[in-house]
This record gives sequence, structure tokens and C-alpha cells, in this order.
Amino acid sequence: MSASSFRASLQRPKGQFDVGVGCLIIGEVAQAHDGSLGLAHAFIDAIADAGADAVKFQTHIAAAESTPGEPWRVKFSKQDATRYDYWKRMEFTEQQWLGLRRHADDRGLFFLSSPFSVEAVELLERVGVAAWKLASGELASSAMLDRMLESRIPMIVSTGMSGLPEIDTVVERIQSAKIPLAVLQCTTAYPCPPERVGLNL
Repeated sequence: MSASSFRASLQRPKGQFDVGVGCLIIGEVAQAHDGSLGLAHAFIDAIADAGADAVKFQTHIAAAESTPGEPWRVKFSKQDATRYDYWKRMEFTEQQWLGLRRHADDRGLFFLSSPFSVEAVELLERVGVAAWKLASGELASSAMLDRMLESRIPMIVSTGMSGLPEIDTVVERIQSAKIPLAVLQCTTAYPCPPERVGLNL
């Protein structure tokens, strides 16, 4: 699917929104808001002011993807005792997500968020996303992919943590469902040295 065709397929709750021909510029917030709703809204304004087409978050629900114990997890935060505590601190309520999506609408941005559980998919479907952003570490999550495909919403698939056979399987499933699809060439090295960008793929 061409870039312009994919862009035209993106949906908002208000209907289709054509942002023109060319590439889609996505302002990535992910978890950079650090659990602050005010900061999340400030990112939307900054991304809109910078002239991007979309804003993207991550939607984590601690109870759906983690446990308080997690003895195998490497401690990574001075603020949070466990990874579960971190995910809990990153959560927003459904009403808060709805407020973020409406703010993105008001600023002329597509609203995107990568879900990390079936529960997060269902929450985001109620809130309204322009497209699903499937994180590369979630390509093997069949239950989550099944739920996304049921929605008939366009899909953006990351590939940084997946091998080519796994990517091919997911792409085939999405294409066979006749859902608009964009596949991203990604890297999980941050910052990424130029020789590892992989533009030859």
C-alpha cells in the first residue's frame, strides 16, 4: 500500500482525515510523560506546534501485563521498586486517555498509542485511535493481534525486535484480513549508529 493510500485510510472518531501526500510524521511520546497527565498534554501541543501529523503514546495496564513480584526483572528505576510499580505509575484512566485523544483532535493530530495487552486494545478502541501501532516486541501476541484485526482499524507494525519469518507471518495475517497496513523498518539501538539503521531492508 502506498504512503498516500495508507494516510487516507487512517480514521478518527470524527471520520477520515486526509493529511496529504508524502510521509507521515509521528511525534513519539511513548512513556516520556513519566506518568504526568499534564506533561502528556504538553507533548501534544509541542508536537502539533512542530508541524507533525500524529502523536503516539504507549498504553500499559499493569495488572494485565505484569505482577508485583517479577523476580526475573532487572531493576531499572530509582523511583519504582518493581517494574509493576513503574507500569502502574504510567497508567492513565479511560477518561484521561479520552481527554488526550480529544486534545490531539483539537490540534489536528492523528491519535496513536501502542497497546501492550488485550485490555489495552479494548480501552483504546473505546477511546478511538486513528490506527493500531503494534510494537515490535508484541508481534508474537496472537490474542492481541486477533483483537486488533476484529476492529478493522488500519495497522502500523514495528519490526525492530522481530525476525523476518515472524514479520512475514504478521503481515500475511493483516493483508489477508484486507486491513490497511504500514510496516516500519525499525531499530532497537538507541542511539543507533548509521551502519545499523538497515535502510537496505
